[in-house]
Amino acid sequence: MHIHFKIRTSATSGKAFEFTSQLYFDDTLTDKVFAQAPYSAKGARTTRNTQDGIFKQGGSKLLLQVASAAAGYSSTFDIGLQIA
Repeated sequence: MHIHFKIRTSATSGKAFEFTSQLYFDDTLTDKVFAQAPYSAKGARTTRNTQDGIFKQGGSKLLLQVASAAAGYSSTFDIGLQIA
């Protein structure tokens, strides 16, 4: 399981830039989530991280370290973006 995200810069400061990527969850956590409603109604997972084409190209560097929180889970991930 992963989350897509996009970072855009403003064109008012010159040329606009756009960066799109994904953040991944450990398969063990994803299995726990998929075992709960409403995901459990969809049946078994069909893709694990090692089968994901983008994950195979360095996705392990985008794997979130997740902690349990009062209302679910929590994580942070620092992203640096250098604009040339």
